[in-house]
Amino acid sequence: MQQDRSAPVRAPRRGRPRSFDLDAAVAAALSTLWDKGYEATTIEDLGRATGLSPSSLYAAFGSKHGVLEAALTRYDRDREDLLRPLEHGSGGLDDLRGFLDAIRRGLTEPGHPGCFMVNTATEVAPRDDRIAERAHRYRERVRNGLAAALDRAAARGELPAGDVEDTTSRARLLQAALFGVQVTARSGATEEALATVEALSRQIERWAVPGPSPRH
Repeated sequence: MQQDRSAPVRAPRRGRPRSFDLDAAVAAALSTLWDKGYEATTIEDLGRATGLSPSSLYAAFGSKHGVLEAALTRYDRDREDLLRPLEHGSGGLDDLRGFLDAIRRGLTEPGHPGCFMVNTATEVAPRDDRIAERAHRYRERVRNGLAAALDRAAARGELPAGDVEDTTSRARLLQAALFGVQVTARSGATEEALATVEALSRQIERWAVPGPSPRH
């Protein structure tokens, strides 16, 4: 499959050290790509956002596609605070509730709509193998994190013993629904996205063994 590259690849220059903060430039590029989408973002847009000339952008990243890959790597790093508690938390259903609370807050905060990885996967991955592989790894990480939290919940007796629905199936259901939430949010239908998160929260409580009311 042919990768989408709107600008020719140029080898990064060697020799003189960079006179700009590369991490800050990637953060600014991420913000612009998240707002506008990959196709609509021009090299000029990225230059205005980062304060870099086209030649400096090419020297640092090789191409517009290289900027996108750097932005996705930065986004992965930024999602650690969201995903690590899901993957390695000490709770079970409480870790799931905390994850949904974070998704809910993200939908209501002003700024970038949707999930940058989901947005990029929807726009670019169908014709770009490298971006498709990144999107696949991200989906797997979210799904595995959800499954880990559900496994902890089962071990803590928060889910019924011997339930016919295993944690993998439930995690797949939640992951697919949450990615749909992000696409919905990107389209501007924030209230619909929030309603779906609320429906998922209610579904998790229906799975739970009856007990004290959960925190919110």
